[in-house]
Amino acid sequence: MQEVLNAQIAAEDECVSLLENFSKDATASADLIEKKANLLRAEEMDKWLSSSEDLEVRKMELEIESYLISEARKGVNVSIEHSIDDDSREKEKLLKKKDVLLDELEKLLNLVREKEKQIAENDASIEAVEKRIAGVVSGFQDMQSDIGAKYDRMKSKLSQVDAESEALSIKKKDIDDVLSQEDNKGAKIRELGKIAADEAKAYNEAAGLRKGLMLCILEYRESKLGLMKTEEKFSEDVMRLQQEASSARASLQELSSNKSSLQQEIASFEQRILYVDKRLPELETEKKVAAAARNFKEAARIAAEAKSLSNEKEGTQIKLERATMELGKLEEEIKETVDKLQEAEEQILLRERDLAVARLQRLLITASAANAERAAAVELGDHEEADILLAEAKAAEYEAQKLQAVYDLKEEDFGNQPKHLIPMELVYDLSGKQLAELAASVHLNPAS
Repeated sequence: MQEVLNAQIAAEDECVSLLENFSKDATASADLIEKKANLLRAEEMDKWLSSSEDLEVRKMELEIESYLISEARKGVNVSIEHSIDDDSREKEKLLKKKDVLLDELEKLLNLVREKEKQIAENDASIEAVEKRIAGVVSGFQDMQSDIGAKYDRMKSKLSQVDAESEALSIKKKDIDDVLSQEDNKGAKIRELGKIAADEAKAYNEAAGLRKGLMLCILEYRESKLGLMKTEEKFSEDVMRLQQEASSARASLQELSSNKSSLQQEIASFEQRILYVDKRLPELETEKKVAAAARNFKEAARIAAEAKSLSNEKEGTQIKLERATMELGKLEEEIKETVDKLQEAEEQILLRERDLAVARLQRLLITASAANAERAAAVELGDHEEADILLAEAKAAEYEAQKLQAVYDLKEEDFGNQPKHLIPMELVYDLSGKQLAELAASVHLNPAS
């Protein structure tokens, strides 16, 4: 399960990395699209502005030309009016004069011939003036026609400019539409990048929570493993001390046997010396009696026996002293062995209690872990596993109670026990809000 959970955390880390890279790529793509769109916008706007400026210049030129043509037209009209003004006035005068002459003709019949001549001359003058007026008007009509043609061409060009202006407006609208589409595309890509970044953040938080919870689980397992190693070490110490105590007992038994043998030898040596000490005076008396009886052979035998006993006494005395020294050493060794045995037995009691404490701590952790895993199994619907874990927890609690009763141990004496035992199955199966709640239950947040 730990390998699966580690694989899941690694997959989430890889997912975070991929999503972050996708987010960065999406942001970069959006920036590139926006940059291209801005460049295209700038390029098209430059073209459009250039075309608009050219069109405005052309329009302004045409307006100036139109103004000039209009002014020229007005000038021609004014010139025509000024050119025929004198002749018109002269014509009016002549017409008035004709009327006067006709009146005079009526009044002065006698002057008819003379007046008719004057009238004929006047008519000739009028005809000449009319011809001059017609010539002037005819000349100005050609100029008016030319100005009218130019004015029509100018209006046509203005219409063409208006059409081009409308085409430029349509083109600008198309450019704006394309740029708007590019902006929307960039916005969508940026939104995808933001979504990817949010998902990466969520995966990163989940991976962080799982890592934190895994650290808690590993801390509990390390604690349990440490207790198992401590328990194993204390057990080895107890076995070693028991072997030392057994060796000390065997050695003490052997030393006691040797001591008994030495004591018997010393007692034998002492009895022999007492016998010799008692026998030597008797032999001395017997030797004197034999010498007095002139039984020199008997006296010599008795003297030899006395000498032999004296030599034996000296040898026995030496053996007694040596045996006494050996007995002293043996008693000292026995004392040291007894002290060593007592110390070993005391150490055995201490180590057995330490072993019981370590075993009790391990059993308490095992029971707590089994209960936590059982709760997780019930939550996940695995009732068979829950029953097995319940049996394991009860067995551990029963063993712990026996140790507490034998060694008078209390659970509250162990303040360094792990307080939060988290089943690895929940860390693997839960996600999102449930995973955050599980982390919060052990005072763990994503930043940790």
